[in-house]
Amino acid sequence: IIDVYKKLREKDGLRDVRLAIVPRKPERFDEVAELIKAKGFDLIRYSEVKNNSKFKIQNSKLDSVILGDTMGDLRKFYSLATVVFVGRSLVPMGGSDMMESAALGKCTVFGPHAFNFEQPVAALLADNGAILVNNAEELLATLEKCLGDEDYASKIATNGRQVIEQNQGATEKTVAKISEMLNSTL
Repeated sequence: IIDVYKKLREKDGLRDVRLAIVPRKPERFDEVAELIKAKGFDLIRYSEVKNNSKFKIQNSKLDSVILGDTMGDLRKFYSLATVVFVGRSLVPMGGSDMMESAALGKCTVFGPHAFNFEQPVAALLADNGAILVNNAEELLATLEKCLGDEDYASKIATNGRQVIEQNQGATEKTVAKISEMLNSTL
């Protein structure tokens, strides 16, 4: 994602795009911080922003990568995003949950390795509620299109939110079905 970000910023009209990376596990925060620095980017740790009311993110360098190194704040990052790339999905790690970003009406992109979320993936893709990319090159092209074509990204986001809304209530439906089965055997 950092290499894609670097290439994306070279495109006309996208030089001011910002990247936030939010690792799933706290034990990866420092490792990811080092990866960001190794790729030549300045780093803003969200924990420093969150715990320091005097920190001004807008005064930081425009190419700084924001590291979400706190727990429980992913929704805040999603709410600020134009496009969300769901991590752990370009490599065979199973992907992370794409339902929350779609439910928030964000243009959601993920890779081919989202096998931990087969049903949501199928539903989102069937109704053009998310975008599947197979590699870094497709990710770059997709991000460029989504950031450059607001109507396109908005349509994907709207479709994604509708898919999630239409599929709400799974727990209640499951409990009702189990209750029905139990009552029929009594």
